[in-house]
Amino acid sequence: MKAVIKSLLVLYLTISSFAFGEELNEKFNNAQKTYGLMTIWSEVKFGFPYPDKLKSLDWDKKVQEYIPRVINTQNIDDYYYTLMEFATLLDDSHTSVIPPWGHFKPGYDMPPIEITVINDKFYVFQSGDNDEINSQKVLPGTEILEIDNIPVQTYFKENVLKYYSQGSKQANDAILTVYLLNGPNEEKIRLKIRDLNGNDRDIILSRNSTNKDGSPFLYQFVINLFVENSITTKELDDKILYIKIPNFNNQNISDEFQSVIDNLDNSQVNGLIIDVRNNMGGSSTVCDKIVECLIDKPITSPLMNYPHYIAAYKAWGKDEIWSTDKNIINPRDGRKYLGPIVVLTNAITNSTAEDFAIELKYGKRAKIVGQKTSGGAGNMLEFKLPFGGTFNLATFKATLPDESEYIGIGMTPDIKIKITVKDIINGYDKSLNRGTEILKKVIMTY
Repeated sequence: MKAVIKSLLVLYLTISSFAFGEELNEKFNNAQKTYGLMTIWSEVKFGFPYPDKLKSLDWDKKVQEYIPRVINTQNIDDYYYTLMEFATLLDDSHTSVIPPWGHFKPGYDMPPIEITVINDKFYVFQSGDNDEINSQKVLPGTEILEIDNIPVQTYFKENVLKYYSQGSKQANDAILTVYLLNGPNEEKIRLKIRDLNGNDRDIILSRNSTNKDGSPFLYQFVINLFVENSITTKELDDKILYIKIPNFNNQNISDEFQSVIDNLDNSQVNGLIIDVRNNMGGSSTVCDKIVECLIDKPITSPLMNYPHYIAAYKAWGKDEIWSTDKNIINPRDGRKYLGPIVVLTNAITNSTAEDFAIELKYGKRAKIVGQKTSGGAGNMLEFKLPFGGTFNLATFKATLPDESEYIGIGMTPDIKIKITVKDIINGYDKSLNRGTEILKKVIMTY
């Protein structure tokens, strides 16, 4: 079954993939290449909701620098990597080029290890189960020092951050490490590591993420985003109910949550811990239906700010004007849970998942525990590019309900938890344990 899930995941990720063939190669000309670049430039110039970034970049000058670069590309791969690099200059989580092969290239893979960054150092967060991993003792907490004889920080910057951005350092470190060891399937990659005994040594791993039993090894946020389709619940001590929301992608998630609330025995539940760590977001409609179950008065979502391009204003030397919209979430008509809540977040808590945490925090319905959120929102607008790729553009600038900034910054939790290497080695979930402690104290005075 796990092998089937992996196959479906690969299919999903590459659904817009290679239909190139000879006909496409014939159309790979300078006019088409330039048109793709200018599509990105023009849509950003008139629709990107951060005009100050465009001024600091000198966006018009930048596109002139990239025109000869895209013309000189010799194949689809190089062309799209150049476009990705151009879009990444904007450093925005919801503005990016998606190449024809999707998020991961067909025929590419990585060793079965998940990597996390702590204090600018790269560590194995969890590892899979195969002969290479086991024989070389690549354990959680192992530090990665070099990749193919290049310092890992340099390798990350030149091979990942050059082409991808999540808009904030904490989100880049947490999410984009998924690309760090990615490359041609079965190709060997040399790592210099510092093991748990403090010894530096070289290891060689194959880019093959399959475990010995044939199951796929995947980053947790990838599983949450593409595989999980249900919430998870479990009872903790002191009548605390834990609920994990993997994503806000479809109505099934909100239906399940509402069902939990409808069937809740309030005499048996003293508090909720809602886990939106590693949740990359989804539909605001799904999110709203969950929030409705947890409030007894209207609350406000993050504000959506839109710039207006008016040619006459530009001619007169005036600044652009802005509009602001806000979404009011009202309590549902049915049963609600109005007791104490803790929401767990981390740097992968992004977009709609970030909205969820913000809404409950500013609605005074929850304590936020964990790490700073990703700082990413924007409601992407999609444009087609030549040869099968797409360009996604952020369409609004979000601010907190009090109008303060959080895009590219993240929302700081009420209780900030610092994850250590020791926690990784011991498999200790510090955020969950601290959240439980806080909730128990709240319950005592509730």
